[in-house]
Amino acid sequence: MELSAWIEALLPKEFLQKVFRLLPNPAFEQRMRWDLFKRPDYAYGVYRAALTAQALDIKKISAIEFGVAAGNGLLALEEVAREVSRHTGLDVDTYGFDTGTGMPPPIDYRDNPYLWQAGFFQMDGKALVSRLTQSKLILGEFTQTIPGFVKEYNPAPIGFISFDADYYSSTVSAFELLKEDHAYFLPRVLCYFDDIIGGDWELHSPYTGELLAIDEFNQQNRHMKIAKINGMRQKRVVPNWWHELMYAHHRFDHPLYNKHVFPDKNWQLKLGEEVPKN
Repeated sequence: MELSAWIEALLPKEFLQKVFRLLPNPAFEQRMRWDLFKRPDYAYGVYRAALTAQALDIKKISAIEFGVAAGNGLLALEEVAREVSRHTGLDVDTYGFDTGTGMPPPIDYRDNPYLWQAGFFQMDGKALVSRLTQSKLILGEFTQTIPGFVKEYNPAPIGFISFDADYYSSTVSAFELLKEDHAYFLPRVLCYFDDIIGGDWELHSPYTGELLAIDEFNQQNRHMKIAKINGMRQKRVVPNWWHELMYAHHRFDHPLYNKHVFPDKNWQLKLGEEVPKN
């Protein structure tokens, strides 16, 4: 066993993660493996989308954030996009959707008004735009901005989406984008849902909020589903809360859904050989 493997086996993973954070200029793969990015959830989603795109011979993808608020997430998404592009050679465009004026009024109990109210999470649009380097910031109610998005921006295939609009109603509106033509999506879109785990006040359930929106979408769409990535915590070196928030949007009748993308093109095992765990 190599020294690095012995070290990983003997020392707590959380301790090693802290050590790696102190290293100057760690390699991209090391940062990805040990979740050293500012937003490891975004990094994982965009990177896996980029790898899928490469396997499908797609040269550019899009990453989207629904619910920009002050803009910290969108700035982090830009940073991730730049680093993934630098590492893979694949271009990543980024888009942010927000009202620009904070949250609208909740429609009813499904929006969890005991948590969120109109006017929460307002944006200083001028300050944010001055810091953005490539993102398109699309302001207005989702019901007004999403229907014309594809026609106006002609986005590269979407490979990652962060849903952080808090409300059930806003998430349902964001899901309208998923009804656009397959040409605007990878066959499997990595998704991050911010509002299904929270502090002790948040009491999320399948009957309100994002979880209800996901359930209804799956019931209404036979050939498209949104599913949690099973066993995500077991896939990662250091388990973290964000692993529970990662989903994949499957487009089963996408013309590229069944195209083989697994790196091993002739996966075989010899008698007595164990299947690798990662």
